[in-house]
Amino acid sequence: MNRSFILAAFLALPALLPAAPPPLPKALTSFGSGACDGAVYVYGGHMGNAHDYSKATVSGAMWRLSLSRLDVWQALPGGVPLQSPGVATWKGKVCLAGGMQPQNEPGTKSRLLSLDHAALFDPAKNAWEKLPPLPEPRSSHALAVIGDRLYAIGGWPLDSGGPEPKADAPPAKGYHDTMAVIDLANPDRGWQSLPQPWKRRALTATMFAGKIWCIGGMTEDNELSSVIDVYDPEAKKWSTAPPVAETDRAKAFGCAACVAGGSLFVSPEGGRVYRIGADAQNWVQCGKLAKPRYFHQLIALDATHLVAIGGTAGGRPLDDVEIVTVEQGPPAR
Repeated sequence: MNRSFILAAFLALPALLPAAPPPLPKALTSFGSGACDGAVYVYGGHMGNAHDYSKATVSGAMWRLSLSRLDVWQALPGGVPLQSPGVATWKGKVCLAGGMQPQNEPGTKSRLLSLDHAALFDPAKNAWEKLPPLPEPRSSHALAVIGDRLYAIGGWPLDSGGPEPKADAPPAKGYHDTMAVIDLANPDRGWQSLPQPWKRRALTATMFAGKIWCIGGMTEDNELSSVIDVYDPEAKKWSTAPPVAETDRAKAFGCAACVAGGSLFVSPEGGRVYRIGADAQNWVQCGKLAKPRYFHQLIALDATHLVAIGGTAGGRPLDDVEIVTVEQGPPAR
């Protein structure tokens, strides 16, 4: 065979992927993550075992990993220690809003408090910028960006384990039934509240096909869900999509999601990865994690390779980072 043909064929092959990306610097679950400009960012998270909450178990650190090199996690300026914060990216910046913060010392009764904290991290300045606080404290929620608008969706205003309420105090608010939105190009105008005709926490949300897909979670009745609600910001209307095709114990509670190559991918606890196209017809199993997990994050490396980061398995947080190969479906007609 002609040597020049062999060389040309070799150069046309994609770069070989590393067998094992570096683990997280700390084992983490219930953290925030987003990708932009060829890097993935990880913020905050829970470092303790399941249901072990204290000031010592929650991180305020932020780390960055190059998606082209996948060689080392770089420490960046951190901030407020938070579990289940909302994190998304916008025009090369990292958006942070809400999250839960334990108020108690280790070995004492848990007091868990949702925060209204919001900020932007600018990698070019290597510094945080303040955003107006959320209209209400919010954690166990999700963030999504469409255009210049940042949406904080689902979750609850948690305040548990604190002082007992007075006899004449109004009942504590349950799960959020509104979503908060801010124009990041004009943040001084503050947040607005928009109707959200459902209530769930421990969900994930992502922008797909011009709409916000709100996936899975837990209802106020403590039922685990694979339901998907879809918000169209142009029409300002809600609709539904087929529920995630997951029948294992956790369904789509604490799942992770990302968009790659024109498909939406979801990774629930059982380890299977599912995809759906922009036509929103049906979910198809397209891959499987080597290490099943939930309350993790999923980042697109390319059209057929996704990076699963951290999470929890067996009640313990993970530092594991793995690449999973997925199958793309035919393009939507």
